Amino acid sequence: MSNARVILTLLDDLARVAAGTTAEQYALPTPSGGFDVRRLRQHLTGGLIYFDSAFGDPAAEERGADPHAYSGPDQLEAVIARLSATLRSALAAGVETSIVNVPHLGGAFPGSVVLDMLLIEVITHGWDLAVAAGLPWNPDEATAERALAFYRATIKPEWRGPGMAFGPEHAVSPDASPMERVVAFAGRDPGWLPATRR
Repeated sequence: MSNARVILTLLDDLARVAAGTTAEQYALPTPSGGFDVRRLRQHLTGGLIYFDSAFGDPAAEERGADPHAYSGPDQLEAVIARLSATLRSALAAGVETSIVNVPHLGGAFPGSVVLDMLLIEVITHGWDLAVAAGLPWNPDEATAERALAFYRATIKPEWRGPGMAFGPEHAVSPDASPMERVVAFAGRDPGWLPATRR
């Protein structure tokens, strides 16, 4: 499966999970850095708005506010739909071989690399949201392996720890699934359970 189709499939899965969360679940904890479901949805909204802007205008030097500091309203379902449409247009225009400016994520990169940045954002936070809400999240193994390879190639040890983007990597068993390895590398406990199942 091409990288573009992988991302679009994941966004469809994220839309399903987002639609499956309810207001009654918003105060539930998630595996993601102390976020509850409400704050995680808001965080995802900000991140996906940023990627939508980047893929909508790859050459723009200014990209607006830091996506990680987004404090606007939760518009997750609408933003997923908009980003999916933006991506389809960008891919048709050849964005994978263009340079995309994402200053808050490190500078300017080939579109294929920015797609991988989006991949790890969606696959990891999709798992965070799904497991917190008790919903399925089952990307295929090839997609999870791709995300894990990108994580391993880009995440530096100094980016882990208190106040940083990632927690320490969790140990996993030799027979752990690719998705379990992804979330463990991202600093989550793959065995984390939602509040309703503890």
